[in-house]
Amino acid sequence: MTPATRESVQPRPVTDRQLEILVNVARGKTNRQIGETLGISELTVRNHMRSILQRLSSSDRTHAVVLAIGNGWIAIPIEPEGASDGFSIPVPQAVPTSS
Repeated sequence: MTPATRESVQPRPVTDRQLEILVNVARGKTNRQIGETLGISELTVRNHMRSILQRLSSSDRTHAVVLAIGNGWIAIPIEPEGASDGFSIPVPQAVPTSS
């Protein structure tokens, strides 16, 4: 990690496990799917989410993910699980304007 990168990442108030859950939320997974992926119950995922929302003073899971990305705790683009190394998000091309 370069010094410039280190300065842009805010201290993280969530645990490694909670961050792992946030990454899965960012991938669009439900609590049940996250539980299956991590080998924990859906109820445990829900409890982790409740704790995450409290720690981040967030109103919902989407806001929590936005905060995590904005603070540099989750890098973007977030690759969907099972994506190949060649995964990329298409970038819209500029449309030429007529003069």
